[in-house]
Amino acid sequence: NMAARSKQQEAETSQDEEETVTQVYATLGVALVVVLIGVPLWWKTTEVYRATLPYSDIGELKQAQVTYKVGVEFVLPVTTQPDDLLDWREQVDQHLGTGTAYSPISPHYDIKVRTTNREERAVINQQGSMEDLDLKLTDLRGPGEGTCTVYLLPKDSSLEALAYIGRHRTAFVKSSGDVLRDVRISAHLVRSYFVNDERLKTTFTSATGAQHDKENIAKEQMRAFKTNMGYEVTFSLLNPDPSVLDVRWDMEAATASYLDPFLNRLADVAEFKVFSQVLYYTDLTVRPTRHDPTDSYYLTPDQLPHTINPVEAKLGSHVSTYPSVHFLVYIPERGHSPLYIHNEEGMESETNAFFSPRWGGMKIVNVDSPPENSTLPLTVILDLLPVMETFLSHLRLLLGVAQLPPDPWIVVEPADNSAITDWEYDHLLRVRTVENVATATATLASLSQLLGEIGNIVINDDIARQVYLAVDAIRKAQRVLAAGDLSAAFQASKTAILSSEKAFFDPSLLELLYFPEDQKFAIYIPLFLPMSVPVLMSLLHAYRWYKRRKAAQKDKTEGQEKQPTGEKKEQEEMKETTKKEEATEKITGTEEKDDSSTEKKSPKKKKSRKV
Repeated sequence: NMAARSKQQEAETSQDEEETVTQVYATLGVALVVVLIGVPLWWKTTEVYRATLPYSDIGELKQAQVTYKVGVEFVLPVTTQPDDLLDWREQVDQHLGTGTAYSPISPHYDIKVRTTNREERAVINQQGSMEDLDLKLTDLRGPGEGTCTVYLLPKDSSLEALAYIGRHRTAFVKSSGDVLRDVRISAHLVRSYFVNDERLKTTFTSATGAQHDKENIAKEQMRAFKTNMGYEVTFSLLNPDPSVLDVRWDMEAATASYLDPFLNRLADVAEFKVFSQVLYYTDLTVRPTRHDPTDSYYLTPDQLPHTINPVEAKLGSHVSTYPSVHFLVYIPERGHSPLYIHNEEGMESETNAFFSPRWGGMKIVNVDSPPENSTLPLTVILDLLPVMETFLSHLRLLLGVAQLPPDPWIVVEPADNSAITDWEYDHLLRVRTVENVATATATLASLSQLLGEIGNIVINDDIARQVYLAVDAIRKAQRVLAAGDLSAAFQASKTAILSSEKAFFDPSLLELLYFPEDQKFAIYIPLFLPMSVPVLMSLLHAYRWYKRRKAAQKDKTEGQEKQPTGEKKEQEEMKETTKKEEATEKITGTEEKDDSSTEKKSPKKKKSRKV
């Protein structure tokens, strides 16, 4: 019974052990399915799609140096000696050299020094006006886009000033006989007028964010609009009292005569849309000050900003992505007429207009008050020539056309009806190209940093395509700018800034941008907690079982190592016991034989007696 019971207990223990092993393997199987299949499947189905971006290329663009090429040709009189030509070349190289200091943007001057040819001498010897000389030399052998030519005229030339800059890409310097002086003046014309490299450097550094000192930023940059694909130009006539004055203007004819030549010249720079409107009963809401000696009224510089805000709400706007440029013509009401604008010195403004950076301008036009017995309203036709001249100068500032300080020793020929000279156009293209390249590079750098720091932003294929397009356009703009092709560089820079801004301001980037981490836990905990707790508890039980089993195996191994000495004693004891049992069995067998022999002898004795 005890043996049967022992065998039954061993069978039950073995069965329990098998069930425990089965449970452990089942737990491990579930855990492996969760880890190897469930977690990767969840990770794959919930991951944010992020297209590959050229992060290394963007970093290289940010560190790259921008170089722009300028072709400069110095033409000296034919009487110049060969030694003087060599001296000219050496001095020009020194004055137009960039130096050894590193700069993120630097010019490369392609310098040529030669003497005049026969055709040029014939034109110069005609002794005409400087304007005719500039035009004839340009027609004869005009410099190309992005280049300039400086002629050194003899001492007896008709040029009265030290230097003269024409409407095209040609400048003239009157020789003084001193090579160093003539070279210094010629280099000054190239660097400060034709190229204006200081403004280019300031524009580039401020656009990349490397310069934060607003005092060092050029005024032209603060006044001008940022580069855009187009602009909306709106002319508004403000008539606060139409019952007294019926003011009329022919803005369509004025636009065709004065504005269209300028806008057509800039057709490759941006697209322009021109609108006009007349607003009645629109006052400035600013009370002007009366000037008793002249029986007039005036506005101080402190009052001018307050005249724009009330009017701006009434101007209206068209549905467009282009920035709006507003030009206002204000007709003072009869109670405040004539109205003038005083400058900071208290003097009347010559144009009676003021300019607002990155917005537009306003001009006050005083008209004669109607006589006492006249029929009202009195019809007045505006003369738009002075109005358009003022607004054209404002538009030049808003678009970034360079405005150089006047120099009494340098004569600069004003532009014709196109309102911009050839060298000003080249400078505008160069400035806009540099600004576009710097802005696009800074935009891509900011985008790459943002996407690198926030990992849950979706990067779709369209954003990646725009980024790659912007990187290629920036490289092309830098390459052709270094080769001196301004038009191609400007068009490439426009593509670069357009693509970079499309990628940076893509609406899909904002979908998961501000998704907090605690919201993720609020979503995933109710899903994973009920499932993970049983699995973790089962793994804990499996781990405990494994530890117990390992401890039992360790005890068994240690018992086997201690077993030999005990076995020897047990074997000796068993041998002695066996010997004793064998000896006892022999003795017992001998006694049994003796007893049987005695029993056999006793019956014979009985028979003998009986006989």
